[in-house]
Order: sequence, then structure tokens, then C-alpha cells
Amino acid sequence: MSGALIALLLTPRVGDAQTVESSVELGGVALRYADTLSTTAAILTPRITADWNSTSVEAFGTYSQFTTGGWATQGILSASQFVPVRHGLFGELSGFAGGSTHSDGTRTGEFIANGRLHVSRRGNEVFAGLGVGRTWDDAAWRSIVLGEAGVSLTLRQTTAMLTITPTMVNDSIKYADTQASLTRKGDRVELGALLGFRAGDQITTLSANVKSWASASGVFWMTPGIALVAGVGNYPIDPTQGFPGGRFASLSVRLARRERPSEASESPADEPLPAAPTASAIPAVTAFSAQRRTDGMVTLQVRVPSAQLVEINGDFTNWDPIKLTPSGPDSWSVTVPMKNGKYQMNVRVNGGKWIAPPGLLSMSDEFGGTVGLLVIE
Repeated sequence: MSGALIALLLTPRVGDAQTVESSVELGGVALRYADTLSTTAAILTPRITADWNSTSVEAFGTYSQFTTGGWATQGILSASQFVPVRHGLFGELSGFAGGSTHSDGTRTGEFIANGRLHVSRRGNEVFAGLGVGRTWDDAAWRSIVLGEAGVSLTLRQTTAMLTITPTMVNDSIKYADTQASLTRKGDRVELGALLGFRAGDQITTLSANVKSWASASGVFWMTPGIALVAGVGNYPIDPTQGFPGGRFASLSVRLARRERPSEASESPADEPLPAAPTASAIPAVTAFSAQRRTDGMVTLQVRVPSAQLVEINGDFTNWDPIKLTPSGPDSWSVTVPMKNGKYQMNVRVNGGKWIAPPGLLSMSDEFGGTVGLLVIE
């Protein structure tokens, strides 16, 4: 599977996807399995994601070459389709397929289909869902049913999330995982922390069956396409595929690219780049709205006091900036053709920094940027 993912990574575009991001990580990891076996490994991890108006797809794999002579490969493919229900409310249908192969001949696999309902407001979100599937632990196929409920809160560049995932495997193993995470993404540094707790059935056949776990990670971008990635922590067993728990410390280099116009190249060639204004000189966006018209067009309106230039960009503009025109006191607007669906977009005032419009769910990309999720009905 790793070879196929590398081939995907080197493909310039995936169909007509509006945003394609890809990366390769090369590094090393120190592991302690089940509190009894310590080893180190060299790892290679290719990853690719593609986003359309209302669909996202992600695939990644990891090849590990252990110093003890063994090896292992893992791969995951996931996809989500978002369906708007009403303003601030949308559904999600998703699928997940993953598995692993090891040098000793063991194999695992998992297939899960999920349905979720999201309620978002001003960058915050509450969601709940249900999933069903099958899992293989190299001995037998088992059925899996899982629920999911959570809340996500975003303030500027920081996102906090709490999730509860009750799981039942083959009507015999029942447990619930609670996880709290905190991430902060800046222009060059991304930091993350996670805490988890498990309640329910304990699996005595697998060692290191911890009831709580924690991890921390950091991504340090040396250039827009090269980053240093570090992580440390422990993790619980995976009863669905029979993986033991353990501890880890990793360090790798990430090489990344994004198939979408960069902010540095968004100004037309015949227009000089303006001097970067200071943050205090840029008026704040106070409101944003999207209104469907009777002719099928959509009017996007931004309210910002004392602005001289207001622009938007998004996947519906191929990430090319569009200038808004004054439409009233402190009001700027533009009318564009948009079908019903889910879009990513940003707004910029007086040539400053691109930001997610207020009132939209903020989504951070892996380069430290932020986009707003716009649902058109």
C-alpha cells in the first residue's frame, strides 16, 4: 500500500479536486510494546488529502523497518461527504478502511461506515454520530458498533476538542474512550496535546492495557514545504485489531506540497504588492453573511468599518482573490454563482492576512493557515 500512496503523492492533481495536499515524512521512532519489548524503527509515511465542494478524501500509509530485522506496513483510506440540512446544521456520511501487514505474516483489517450530525456556530461545533463495520485481528472477523459525541471550540489559532466514543466488538467487548485534545497552529509552529481515558471491559490477553494515556506533538516549519515533526507519549491497546498498547518517541522530517495558489502569488502580475500593513492598522471584520438569490446566484456580504479594500477567496474561486464592492455603510459585497454544498473560504481586508469570516466554522490546514467552512443551501 505504501507504494501506491507514493504514486498518488507524485501525481500533480487528483481529478478535479479543488485542494490537494500531500506530504512525506521520513524519520525514526523508539517504541516499547506491551511494557516488555523495546525497539527502534526507521519510518516512511506518505500522505495525500483532496477536498471538493462537499467531499474530502484522505489516504496515508506507514512503512516501518525495525532494528531487530522485522518490518510492518499500515495503510488507511477515508472519505467524507457533507450534506447541508439548514444554516449551521449539516450531516456527514463517511467511510474508513485500514489494515496492516507484518513480516511475521500477521495481518489486520478494519472497515467502518459512519454517519454524523454537526451543529456549528461562530467557529464552534457540537457533533454526534454512529458507526458500524467489521474488523479482523488475524484470527477472526468481528462486528463493531461505535457511537460518537463531541464538542469543538475554536478561539483564534487554538482548538479544543472533547469526544466520547462507546464501542462494542462482537457483542462481547464493550468499552468507552474519552479523549480531550488541544491544538494550536501558528504560522510556523503547530503544537498539540491529547489526554485519554478508557472505561469498560479490560482485555487481559494483551499486555499494557492502560486505562489512561497522553501524548504531545510539535511541528516546526523551517520553510513552507519542510518541517521538523516530533512526538512523545503512550497509547492504549486496540481491541478491534489486537494491537498491544505501548509508549513511543518519534522524530521525523516532513516534505509537503499543496496544489492551490499560494498567498504570495495571488496578486495579479501587473499589480505591485502593497506593503504589509500592521495588525493594528487593519479594520476588523464584524459580520459575514451569504444569501441565496431567486436567480440561483449567492450574494456574499462582509461588514467592516473604514476598509479601503475587501477581498475573498475560496475553493469556489479556485483560490483566486475576488474584490468586493461597497454596498452600504461599512458593507462590502459580491454576487457569485454557487451550487448548494460545502465550501472553504477566507476574507482579507486592506491587503492584510487571510482570515476565516466570523460566524463560520474555522478549519486549520497543516500549513498553519485557517479557512472558514461555508454551507450554501
